[in-house]
Amino acid sequence: MITLRHGAFSNKGTKPINQDHHCVVVPDFSPSSNFDAIAIVSDGISSSQVSQYASNLAVESFVREFALTSNVWSLSRAAQHVLRSINIELYIKNQQSPYFENLDKGYVCTFSAVVLKGQSAVILHCGDSSIYHVHRGEVTLCTRQHRETGEGKNTYLSNALGIRPNLTVDIATLTLAPNDMFVLMTDGIADTLSPKTWYAIHQHNTSSSDLGAQQIAQAALNAECEDNVTVALLDVVSIAKEEQATYTSNGFLPFLDTPKSIDVIDDWIIQRQLYASERSLVFLAKHKLHNHQAVLKIPAKSMHDNESFLDEMVKEEWIAARVQHDNVLKTYKCPFTRHYFYIAMAYTPGISLRQYRNDIGSVPLTKIRDWSTQIVSGLTALHRKDVLHQDIKPDNIMVDENGKVTLVDFGAASIAGYHFSHSDVQLAIPGDLLFTAPEYFVGLWPDESSDQFSLAVVLYFLLSGEYPYNSNVAKKSNYAGLLKLRYISLLQRNIAVPMWIDETLKRACHPKASKRYPSLSEFLYDLNHPNPSYRKSLPLMEQHPVRAWKTISGVLLVLLLAMLVVHFT
Repeated sequence: MITLRHGAFSNKGTKPINQDHHCVVVPDFSPSSNFDAIAIVSDGISSSQVSQYASNLAVESFVREFALTSNVWSLSRAAQHVLRSINIELYIKNQQSPYFENLDKGYVCTFSAVVLKGQSAVILHCGDSSIYHVHRGEVTLCTRQHRETGEGKNTYLSNALGIRPNLTVDIATLTLAPNDMFVLMTDGIADTLSPKTWYAIHQHNTSSSDLGAQQIAQAALNAECEDNVTVALLDVVSIAKEEQATYTSNGFLPFLDTPKSIDVIDDWIIQRQLYASERSLVFLAKHKLHNHQAVLKIPAKSMHDNESFLDEMVKEEWIAARVQHDNVLKTYKCPFTRHYFYIAMAYTPGISLRQYRNDIGSVPLTKIRDWSTQIVSGLTALHRKDVLHQDIKPDNIMVDENGKVTLVDFGAASIAGYHFSHSDVQLAIPGDLLFTAPEYFVGLWPDESSDQFSLAVVLYFLLSGEYPYNSNVAKKSNYAGLLKLRYISLLQRNIAVPMWIDETLKRACHPKASKRYPSLSEFLYDLNHPNPSYRKSLPLMEQHPVRAWKTISGVLLVLLLAMLVVHFT
């Protein structure tokens, strides 16, 4: 536990608006807290009229998301992933805005942060703000300004959030000592005041960090600074010794040997193994104190060197903490001690929809509708938090004995468009190839309609045991090939299904994303109500059943009368 004094100040200075954003957060010190303190300054670019929104989003999102990450990651690894997810969110925002060809006017900002936990401090930096570390009265600049010199010897910002999809982050880890201090400031102050000047101002205001920060900013304005001015201060008063987790060199907790029943891992008693594959092992475990059950997932030995896979596994806890919904798998909420690499998720009893169909056969339409309502509710909750599941298939949808449906397995999911592969190119297709939307195969950007496609294929499979395009989707590698895909009518495989249900699924899994439903709610509505636009393709019996039966009855009556006349004549 760290005892701190902290303060901050920001002002627009001579500019019409303040494009800087900052925060200093010191949360309650609970066992589940991921950090003891976070200080951030972010600076929008003056050539843009919208960069203040970028700096605000970056600061607020970082604090919120970092608190949700798993401590299987070290501080630095977790911080990098959070910052890169924010970067890709801003990058996509730029690409979808009028500024995509001129990022100097887009959603771009610098970002400099200090994260404190126990006896460690992690420094994150991109842009031209500055972070100073004061140790025993000696001031050290911990960052470099990411600027380049262009034509006419003018300098420009070469690295910031929102510029490119692959973010370069300067990161360092320091060991804390009592009376250490961190000072974060935007370039307006750093370019105007010398460290000697602002440190002297701070020394005269040790009783109030907020006042000290304000006077440092005012000194920069008095020295004719023509920019926004923002400064944040963190003073470490004392550090209580506490147990420190040990991480590998690449930022993960140590790996476990394969556990057996009744083995004890931290606070968990292993009860039995639930699943095993070449990639991971899954166990049912019980908490020693609370007696609550949880599912522990560990990587197989063959995956210990695969950092992308390990990150994707840890990401599952992050997403489960990010999205709270009854139809979405939850992380284990009660605090527990963790010294090894495993993720702990809430235990969800039941069987997968794959197993249900294997046991029962073709699923009744009434159950399809009930399940679809719950699946759409869970997917909508994910999408509202900018999460694409990307692996919707019968194996990843659980149903319990009461009919409650739960979406599980977020290993393939993306957060705000961010993938966890360390490659510059995302080569791997997420999810099961038989259920994956065609845009992944032809290099188009996926969106929420991609999950809609997968859901439609799942429902088609549950009703028929087959797939609407067989395995042809995975064979397409360009847009022209995508247009050649031909939907196989569900009626060819299950004649009992109404034609309007077939038309609904056909639209939801259309090869072109623009032809699908604009929202999952519209898809769900058409699963429950015959769409009038589909009636033209329906047989007369389904379009007007009463009229059809009246016509048939009338024809039969006429034939019967004719037969009677002929017979008695």
